[in-house]
Amino acid sequence: MAAQIPIEYVRSLGGVARTFVAGSEICGYGDDMPRLLFVLNGWAASSKMLPNGTRFVTEFVLRGDMISTSLAALSRETVRAITNVTVTAFPDFTALPKVEAPTYFYRIVIAELVRHQVRMSERLANIGRRDALERTGYMLLELGTRVGISRDCANSEYFDCPLTQADIGDAVGLSTVHINRVLRDMREAGLLSFRNGIVAFLDRARLADLVDFDESDFDTTVI
Repeated sequence: MAAQIPIEYVRSLGGVARTFVAGSEICGYGDDMPRLLFVLNGWAASSKMLPNGTRFVTEFVLRGDMISTSLAALSRETVRAITNVTVTAFPDFTALPKVEAPTYFYRIVIAELVRHQVRMSERLANIGRRDALERTGYMLLELGTRVGISRDCANSEYFDCPLTQADIGDAVGLSTVHINRVLRDMREAGLLSFRNGIVAFLDRARLADLVDFDESDFDTTVI
């Protein structure tokens, strides 16, 4: 599983805890108070609304990720809860003068910004250079790596995934109809299945080889 923020350490710093119900806005580009939000539980999506009214999901935000309201404002993105999301919030010392923070906290924030950049780089490659099956398979492999893949008694690999087909389509630039067809093709090819909120990898190694996925790309450890 990819490295994550040391949640218990972040909790110990005494940030302001807040829970957002599914569907609610966590932050948007109109926020006027720069904050750093560390996700303790839940799934969220950071997205942009295009001029034609369609949504493009730039990133799924998971447990152990950091949300920078300053970055969201600069990017003109909105972060919205997919499930109930609990965060702990701190003033953004990168955007506010005279805000002190422990040295290790600085390192955590820098590492989170590096992880974000890695994911954005891969997202660009995914949209620009991979076909529909490859970009969908890559994104699901990435999410599984970040969430942590479980195994059942038969050693089958899976992870819980609260996304809809529309969410997936908005993240890889495909219509819901197209995503439905791609997921069916992957299931029939023995690569993965997505049913009832569970992504089950039928042959994760073959899928990773097919889409050129390396899970170590998402392991940026805090020093």
